[in-house]
Amino acid sequence: MIKTLHKIFLILIGIFLIGKISNWFLNYSDETNQILNAGMFMLIGIAYLAGGFIWDKKLKNVIFIVCGVYLIGMNFIGDFVIKSIIGIIAILLPMLIARFSHEETDEKELA
Repeated sequence: MIKTLHKIFLILIGIFLIGKISNWFLNYSDETNQILNAGMFMLIGIAYLAGGFIWDKKLKNVIFIVCGVYLIGMNFIGDFVIKSIIGIIAILLPMLIARFSHEETDEKELA
């Protein structure tokens, strides 16, 4: 079941990536771009939500889950000044945590 969900998730990511790249050449309408952006942020948010349950430390779990929820929820809230800044932080913070915590997880797996 998890393998099929993972494959479906990867296919959806591929579809949105192809859509974003084809926009460079086909110049989609603003509505189509908004749908592509919303779908992309929702998929990233879902990935962060799922990633929030694999860490051992509660703080990392909470950060991943909060960032995932924000990325999903930001598609449904109106525009305001800080929305983009918080969105960038919500995208980058889990990636930085995963990057710099990588050595810790490898050492634990080897032990």
